[in-house]
Amino acid sequence: MLKPGQYTTEEASAALALTVEEIEAMENGPDKEALPPMGKYGSLFWEYLQENHPSRLACLLLEMTLRDVSLQVDREAREMMETVQTQLRAKMPRPKGDFMATMRYETAIRDQAEEIVLNEIVYKPR
Repeated sequence: MLKPGQYTTEEASAALALTVEEIEAMENGPDKEALPPMGKYGSLFWEYLQENHPSRLACLLLEMTLRDVSLQVDREAREMMETVQTQLRAKMPRPKGDFMATMRYETAIRDQAEEIVLNEIVYKPR
């Protein structure tokens, strides 16, 4: 969180007005090669902070750690997605025969796992 007196109001306001592309350009610099994208869950984390915790987002932007935190969130979320999907498949057997039933099963597993991951990993301010 922003500490009183740590950043000026103008600095925090300017940081919140930046786009993802501008942040990536600042972090990459002119001589560095492009960093990997934040990923789906890292981008969702960024949007969540922007809408619900702007002061935390401003702090991460000013400290130039937003990319690192977003990449960590994305990595943790992808790992948890695999784990949760494996656990759900173990609890609920796959239907046999019907292609559409199999597709509904896979979609339900993915949706349930994603809901868990979003609530446990992505939608928590760091």
